[in-house]
Amino acid sequence: MMTQFPTLQSAKQGSVNMVDNAELAETEEEPEEEEVEEQSKKEEKKRVVLEKTKTPRARNIVGMIFNLRMLRRIVQIFFFIGVNAWILGAMGNEAAQQFWITIRDIIPTLPMIAPLEGIYAMIGGSFDAMHRELAAGIFPFFTLGSMIIILTILGRTTCGWICPIGTIQDFATLPNREKIRPAPSTENELRRIKAGIFIIVTFFSSWVAISTMLGTDDAIRRALGVFADSGFAPINPAYIIFKLFFEVPWPNSLETLWYISSWGWVFWLQFIFILLIVFVSLWFPRWYCRWLCPAGWFYGIFSRNALISIGRNPAKCTPDTCNVCEVVCPMNIRIRRFPYQHVHSQECIMCLECKSHCPNDAIEIKFS
Repeated sequence: MMTQFPTLQSAKQGSVNMVDNAELAETEEEPEEEEVEEQSKKEEKKRVVLEKTKTPRARNIVGMIFNLRMLRRIVQIFFFIGVNAWILGAMGNEAAQQFWITIRDIIPTLPMIAPLEGIYAMIGGSFDAMHRELAAGIFPFFTLGSMIIILTILGRTTCGWICPIGTIQDFATLPNREKIRPAPSTENELRRIKAGIFIIVTFFSSWVAISTMLGTDDAIRRALGVFADSGFAPINPAYIIFKLFFEVPWPNSLETLWYISSWGWVFWLQFIFILLIVFVSLWFPRWYCRWLCPAGWFYGIFSRNALISIGRNPAKCTPDTCNVCEVVCPMNIRIRRFPYQHVHSQECIMCLECKSHCPNDAIEIKFS
């Protein structure tokens, strides 16, 4: 009995030590498990954010063909041809031409940039028509009224779905997936340029309009030169492409290469300007619309609170961890800074890129 007591005591002491060691081990392991779990949560959160910022791929061939982005491309091509639909008659397709004539008779102008002076022009842009009417001494009551009605209802949808220059930029930007997004302050400063251009070209057209009504427009027209008939036309990419490009001789062989020497320096500047629009669009989507287009600035005044616009579903939108809508927006709009109910931005062209890319399906078309 005497010999067993120390053994029993040591056994008890050993068991106590084992319990203490186990508890100590548990207390040491718990922080490690929490750290691992916290780290895994962070990695999972990061993975989700990265997945959301990537352009989602179509899950199947049906989704690849029948989706919102593909629909917009089809509409853009359809109206790109329709804006210059007289070419259909030149190609012998008079039935298709007659279809566009019917549309032209209902809506002769739309809020976009498309000159009626084009060789095959069928439907004109409201801004172009307005400046032509002003230069002729006519106040554009009908053009301005129809433009305001369309913009207050549909917003700048025509800019995103119909405008031929917007279509050219959208297709030019497709090959490059790496886009550059200027900081908000830089973007806001660049957007001021088109407001300045609007003031200048409208001043020229209004000046000619007043002089025409007073009968003293001859001297002013000589002074303004190419800006006399329309203050916007000489720097309008649609006017350059659809009219001036058809008026200059283009070389079609080595023997006719000398035709280039007949181009005036003004047309050379206009030609370089068109190349610049296409080239810069590779990295800056819709850069002309965002920074230089005076028509877009003017349209934005009436479309800011349009009846049909986009908004966000607060139950689905996760603005703290997701910015896909802003990454894919070709107009570089900071969508998350606007109220959920309505994106009150005069830059929104209703292209719905944000809606087609949103991983949470949080972007909705609102009727406000």
